[in-house]
Amino acid sequence: MQTIQAGDLDLVLRSPSGVLRLGRNTFTIEFRRRGSDRLVDVGAVRTAASMTMPGMAMSGGVQVQPTDTAGRYAATAEFAMAGSWQFSVEWDGPAGRGTVEFARSVQ
Repeated sequence: MQTIQAGDLDLVLRSPSGVLRLGRNTFTIEFRRRGSDRLVDVGAVRTAASMTMPGMAMSGGVQVQPTDTAGRYAATAEFAMAGSWQFSVEWDGPAGRGTVEFARSVQ
């Protein structure tokens, strides 16, 4: 679905449909060593999604949980509108601390 570079890591977003859609979504966030398929344990992960409009901001209500595979996280989100959403992902653990922000379209 999308790969975002963050220092020496690639943050990979995956969803069963290949897109994020209006309403409830489930997707996966993976952390990989840049340029490889090797998953990296980044520890605790926090994610937020928002859409800013004149006079208000909407939240995507993103929740993230680690899976049984280190470096892979299961996420759920509820998007109330289609359009461009701003995402923020923070992590803190064995691979160090980091944060990345990016835009993603919701259909």
